[in-house]
Amino acid sequence: MNQRERLLYALILLLAGAALCYGWKLYWFLTDDAYISFRYVSNWDLGHGLVWNPPPFRPVEGYTNFLWIVLLYGVWQVLDVAPPAAANYLALCFALCSLYITAQMLLRLPWSPRLRPYRLVFLAFLLLAVVTNRTFLAWSSSGLETALFGCTVLAWTWACAFVAPSHRRWPLVISAAAAGIYLTRPDGLLFLGATVVALFWAWRTGCYPARRLVQALPLLAAPLHLVWRHNFYGEWLPNTYYAKAVGAWPASGLRYALSFALEYALWTWGLLLVYVLWKKKEVLRLSWHGLLAALALCGHAAYYTFVHGGDHFEYRIYAHLVPLCYLAFAWCLNAVGVQPKKALIVLGLAVVLSWPIPWIHWSQTHHIASRGQTLQLKVPVAPHFPAPIRWYAAAFDDLQFWLIDRFVCIRHQEHKANAEFLAGMFPPRAQGQFLPAADYPVFFFPAIGIPAWRLPHINILDVHGLNDYVIARTPPEPTAERMMAHERTPPDGYVGCFQPNVRLVAPGQVKVFPRALSAEQIADCETRWAAR
Repeated sequence: MNQRERLLYALILLLAGAALCYGWKLYWFLTDDAYISFRYVSNWDLGHGLVWNPPPFRPVEGYTNFLWIVLLYGVWQVLDVAPPAAANYLALCFALCSLYITAQMLLRLPWSPRLRPYRLVFLAFLLLAVVTNRTFLAWSSSGLETALFGCTVLAWTWACAFVAPSHRRWPLVISAAAAGIYLTRPDGLLFLGATVVALFWAWRTGCYPARRLVQALPLLAAPLHLVWRHNFYGEWLPNTYYAKAVGAWPASGLRYALSFALEYALWTWGLLLVYVLWKKKEVLRLSWHGLLAALALCGHAAYYTFVHGGDHFEYRIYAHLVPLCYLAFAWCLNAVGVQPKKALIVLGLAVVLSWPIPWIHWSQTHHIASRGQTLQLKVPVAPHFPAPIRWYAAAFDDLQFWLIDRFVCIRHQEHKANAEFLAGMFPPRAQGQFLPAADYPVFFFPAIGIPAWRLPHINILDVHGLNDYVIARTPPEPTAERMMAHERTPPDGYVGCFQPNVRLVAPGQVKVFPRALSAEQIADCETRWAAR
């Protein structure tokens, strides 16, 4: 780029970053689930290690975001900023990095001579689509690792598909990005496997000499972490996998994906892609590493859609696909070879069509703050659409209601209201840390994130088993309806074995009632029930 283009590029990035910061503030929230990770950070800080309840309770891996926890712990130790205060600022930084990586990928597209002079205009449209996308904005906060995961996936995609394997630092960059994905979430194993294939094929085809394979050393983070997990927790997979993996649920996943496509009018991208496949087959001759990146991304989305059944949270598993979908849209327009004016009109129309459903839904729900009103929040958007196209919004409403009835795709406003409601039920951490810890006090509660952080010395039993070895492996009732992440329940008599003695006696007040429970009794309870 010449100097004028560089200045325009910098201005576009600056405006997009400012818009993202505004959207981040608009959608700012912390989920109750984020406090689960904060609990592990707290116990690490207290010297217990990465455990849910300290010994003599069995260590379980009730988190799926090792790298995120390490970052939160590091910030707490170095800057003295506790996880609830630091998490969303870290997430914003990773969301901003995602914008930059997306911009770099768009500029590296093989632009045709006709469209190349307009690539910065395409960039402006693409970033506008991303920073006005409700899913991307919502998951730029939340306290969860979603923004970190998205950033590492985009970095890996950029390295795999847009950087030549002959580049002298390519093995290091793609390996580090893959290791970052895996350490952020266990499903990063898919990208790790794709990276091994990419490195092997690039070496076999002579893209770099064998001595440069030493740059792939970051990949060793995966086996080292797996060995540590097995040694520390006694399992090869996180406890959350056993709690959630009840069985394949494509009926839910397909509705989840279709709801996502309808909400953001992604059928426009699908139609354009079909047209390209039909008319311009020659442009599909992707580089082998570009094809590998596409297969890995599609495989990851397919797993969550057809096997996992979507996600409990509002499109969280698709958040990193938002910039990639619009990037693919720009690639298709470039491949078709249309005139610049028509290409920009089509892209602009796709952006505008992505706005009505999410922003109408936000306008109808963002002011609802009570837990009673937001519990399984179902607000129709169809009545706010003109009669000729109301059928489209009604189809979206039907999908949403089916999903939400089964605790799938729970909207951001419900999680925000739920966390605020729970925060009013429990004392602040500054008070909760002084509750007596003698005789291993035990608290049994269905929503365990916020109490887990605010009552750091109280042992907490997780109703749904994310942080409990026995409950996570207890088969759900065979006649029970599928409920995302809410299907496991304690076996009869299991909770009573620990003699729960912590009670909520009033809003903001928790009391520990005296009773005797020994370390031997705790170990015996866990051993006996785990053997059943």
